[in-house]
Amino acid sequence: MNCQLPPPLKQGDLLQVIAPSGALRETQAFNLGVQIWRSRGYRVEISTKIDNRWGYLAGTDSDRRHQLLRAWQDPECRAILCARGGYGSARILEDWVWSKNESKWLIGFSDITALLWSLSLIGISGVHGPVLTTLAAEPDWSVQRLFDLVEGRSLSPLKGTGWGGGNATGILLPANLTVATHLLGTPSNQILMA
Repeated sequence: MNCQLPPPLKQGDLLQVIAPSGALRETQAFNLGVQIWRSRGYRVEISTKIDNRWGYLAGTDSDRRHQLLRAWQDPECRAILCARGGYGSARILEDWVWSKNESKWLIGFSDITALLWSLSLIGISGVHGPVLTTLAAEPDWSVQRLFDLVEGRSLSPLKGTGWGGGNATGILLPANLTVATHLLGTPSNQILMA
């Protein structure tokens, strides 16, 4: 299975901010993350439902699903930025079908693993990277690597030492381990079975 990168972002592109998981609590950190994207020349539109709460979630499953759908189907939107992780994104994937005629960046980590893995099933790669509430706390090299990737510049390869020695090839599917194990046996787990 191949996952293709969406087209590179450029100044002036519209980015949509959604909260598909936990309720937004860190508004100062969130605003700093939004400012980092805006300082690079992007138009950042924040969902009107970003402050919704339904228990610990950022709104009902239907509200959060609608945020994702609206951003995904907006032809002007070039990337979807997740406000934060937490818990709950897998809940919005019930009966979810990604439109294959769209290809845009989906950026987040932690609970956003469920969305990223689901998106990979149609051959589109997302970014397991900083959400808006953590972006400002990232080291400079990490922020630069994120922007190098989404803006189409080449990245130095990831290097590390494996447990088994030797070389390995395959699909690199970064994840939050807890979310990944909760996806076992679900349609979003099908990539692991391929």
